[in-house]
Amino acid sequence: MLSVSNLIIALLSIFSILLLSISYFIPQDSEINKLINYYDFGLCAVFLYDFFSQLRKRKKRWRYFFTYGWLDLLSSIPIVSEFRYIRVLRIFRIFRIMKSFHLLYKFVITHKKASLYGFIIFVSTVILVLSSTLVLYLEKDVGNIKTAEDALWWSYITITTVGYGDYYPVTNLGKLTASILILNGIAIFGAIVSYITDRVNTIKRKSSLD
Repeated sequence: MLSVSNLIIALLSIFSILLLSISYFIPQDSEINKLINYYDFGLCAVFLYDFFSQLRKRKKRWRYFFTYGWLDLLSSIPIVSEFRYIRVLRIFRIFRIMKSFHLLYKFVITHKKASLYGFIIFVSTVILVLSSTLVLYLEKDVGNIKTAEDALWWSYITITTVGYGDYYPVTNLGKLTASILILNGIAIFGAIVSYITDRVNTIKRKSSLD
């Protein structure tokens, strides 16, 4: 059964290929590549969770595993510098995209309202990744955001609108990026609250009809 989570997984599968493509043009020992690898690990964790979730739901688990399942599992394997010789396994994510396009089209056509929530969460995730990467690139030589870990911490604190002030951009473009990320944080939390409220109201309406 299709759901918002399926939509998000499909979109993240497409985004992961774009992210990996960018990483090939960045020096392996750079902090930016390190940051991209962190996000890659995060995406792989999501894909791995999706694989086990799909496996648990299927009545014919072996049939799922020997069709799309094994591709989903291989696409969930992160690549670190110590194991570059298995980098070729990332190509399996292309097959995941082929599955994702069909899933994406089918869900959007039949669930337009739910699709909106999924797209908001996806766009917010993309903005988070791009913002932290851009800020690290802009600030690493002039500001106090110099490492991948600094950028991760800054982006987390910024998107949650906590703002400890220990890390902050000093360039004009960096400040603009931070402003966009703050608005992004407000949007994603608003979307989550709206989705939960909509689901609760739907359940209440179904209960009243029974």
